[in-house]
Amino acid sequence: MFRWLFLNETALTPAEHAAWKISALRIILVSSFLLEASIAIHSAMDAAAQGFYRVIGVVALLYGLKSSALLASRRSVKLGASLLIANVYATAAVVVLAVQDPSVARLGFILAYITPILARVFFGTRLALVLMLLNSAGCLIALSDVSIPHLIELKTSTLYAPQYIHAVLFLFINVCMPLAVFRVLNAFDLSLARYRDASDALSVSYTQYQEIFENAGTALLLTDAFGQILQANRQANSLLGRDPHNDDELALFNWLSLEDSVRIHPGEVDDEGQLRLSAYRTRDGKMVALDNISQTSADHYIVALRDVSNLHSMQHELKLSQERQDYLSNHDALTDLPNRGMLKQYLQALLINPDPAQLNVTAVVSFRLNSIRHANQQYGAQTGDVLLRRFADELTQVLPKNCFCARLRSIVFSFVVDHLRTPQDVIQFVDQVRQRLPTEVELNGEILLVQFSAGIAIVRPEDDDPDDVLRRSEVALDTARRSNDQSVTLFDEDDALQILRGVEIEVGIVNGLRQNDFYMMYQPKVTHDGTVVGVEALLRWKSPTLGKVSPAEFVPIAERSGLIQQISEFVLQQACAQVRSWLDEFGESPVIALNLAASDIAQPGLLALIAKTCQDYDVQPQYLEFEITETGLSANEALSIQHLHALKNHGYRIAIDDFGTGYSSLSKLSHFPAHTVKIDRSFVAQIGYNRKSEMIIKAIVSLAKILACTTVAEGVENESQELFLKEVGCDLFQGYYYHRPLDIQHMNTLLRASHFKANQLGQVA
Repeated sequence: MFRWLFLNETALTPAEHAAWKISALRIILVSSFLLEASIAIHSAMDAAAQGFYRVIGVVALLYGLKSSALLASRRSVKLGASLLIANVYATAAVVVLAVQDPSVARLGFILAYITPILARVFFGTRLALVLMLLNSAGCLIALSDVSIPHLIELKTSTLYAPQYIHAVLFLFINVCMPLAVFRVLNAFDLSLARYRDASDALSVSYTQYQEIFENAGTALLLTDAFGQILQANRQANSLLGRDPHNDDELALFNWLSLEDSVRIHPGEVDDEGQLRLSAYRTRDGKMVALDNISQTSADHYIVALRDVSNLHSMQHELKLSQERQDYLSNHDALTDLPNRGMLKQYLQALLINPDPAQLNVTAVVSFRLNSIRHANQQYGAQTGDVLLRRFADELTQVLPKNCFCARLRSIVFSFVVDHLRTPQDVIQFVDQVRQRLPTEVELNGEILLVQFSAGIAIVRPEDDDPDDVLRRSEVALDTARRSNDQSVTLFDEDDALQILRGVEIEVGIVNGLRQNDFYMMYQPKVTHDGTVVGVEALLRWKSPTLGKVSPAEFVPIAERSGLIQQISEFVLQQACAQVRSWLDEFGESPVIALNLAASDIAQPGLLALIAKTCQDYDVQPQYLEFEITETGLSANEALSIQHLHALKNHGYRIAIDDFGTGYSSLSKLSHFPAHTVKIDRSFVAQIGYNRKSEMIIKAIVSLAKILACTTVAEGVENESQELFLKEVGCDLFQGYYYHRPLDIQHMNTLLRASHFKANQLGQVA
């Protein structure tokens, strides 16, 4: 309670306390030891002269006690101070109890009054208070008339006793204690000077801290351990929307909403050691992150705030963009259905984690929109895209919600069925889906047919590869498409082998053209008397891996895969080279007939390609004849007629192959710029057996004459066929009855063996 009256011992460091205490104790002991030496010597000599040897013993005892205190101060301050206080009390006791004069004896109590100061300096307040109370008793005795008992008999005169006592009091109170106090005050003066210097430095430091705190370029807060705001700079107050003069709310998280907190990444660092940040929404809607929290030595916290509103907004947009990107990477952009990759993931999950208690079968069903090509050709690709979207919408509407539906590739859609018991149930379900799908749709006033095929692959217990399941569904789909009846086809191994054969042929065509595995055969065309007037170029292929492959097998595959144009260019090169060879050898050449596919005749650069090839080999147009079927003419009628007219105008010959097997009307045929009409071998084979076929041949010959075209009969194999054809007026003949297809060596031999003049070889009836 009296702490304010006493010196705060924490004002000095422990080292400073020890220094000035030892110094003060030694000052008192040394000064008193030296100053009292004269009194001790004089009193001892006086006592010895009078024969009072007890005095010498008492002086020696007191001086020995002081000497012990001086020696003890070297090791322990408290021990030396204890001996010093004991020496003071011993001296006071000798004076009070030994001096016979009461007035002089009472001076001993004054000497004891020094002990509380010594106790407070070297031990503390409690001992000083105890000694003060003890000395109070002596004071009361000194002030009262109570006689002091004479307990110590020194048997000495008191002649010099007052002088000795006054000298001791003077030396101790006026010299020793002031010197010790001076030492203490010096220590405090130095400490005060350091305190003032530290205070000035602290004031400068605080000013600098305030400048830094306010202008750090960062929103800073100083809080206690409970999140109460102790100090905030202007940026922090502005960021929190806080007015420090009017707002009494000090809790930080009353300014930041924990309920609206979000987790964000710093963005500029992508490191495992970089912690994710929590952002909190302020009252005015900003997003604020606790960028850094540092604990101070006083259990306070410096909190750095950062406005991450823009970062949060960018990351939110980035997240939406990433989600959109993930969605687009797993979905088809045109139909918004899952794509092949996502379908594979779905199937992979089914194959990896099958339900052992599941009794249903799982099947992958693929639909192919067959009518899309017609829509693209007739109305453009944009209409085809609309048809695809409409078909995707219709398909997803008729399918149950538990069917995973995806766009497998351009015109193929697939869905997974796993709620039916048997494969037959799957077939019936797919047939029901087909029946519920529309057969036609209306787009921009036009009615478009919706034709599609369906293939089914049942998931087997041993299946572990989704690609294999999808492959089987596509094989079944391809089989259904080739059936031409829009049937539903279940996967069959034979179909798979056929598809595999088609893939091998497609790859083999590319390699065969590169490695010259293709070669030409020539079948002659003859007149009534057997004169060779032309040949049909026939392409043959002998693959190192597949062996001999028939044109009936590889040509359709080449047409479907888009390789037919490369084959046609190869045949054109070979034909022109052969014409040039015959011209060089015979001076003349038979006309070489080349077959053009439907895609060839519709090729924009067809005329330029033919003209350049003829120019490269210096071949005139009249030596080449291009054969096209009725079906090929009908595929793209307007463009086909345009290109055929251009070829005819440049001098090339045009022939209609397989005449009578197509569905062209007579009015359409009348517009085709043909030089030759070839009667299909299917009619020739029926001569002598089928009256209707014979009538058709007569009609074709008559029609050809009307159209001013030469007729060529294909597949003539016997004399009766030849006689009938000559009788009805057919012009040229081609078949095994005359010549089989010949390689170039046998063809050259045939031409050399003909004893016709060179100018007769190229004449066509």
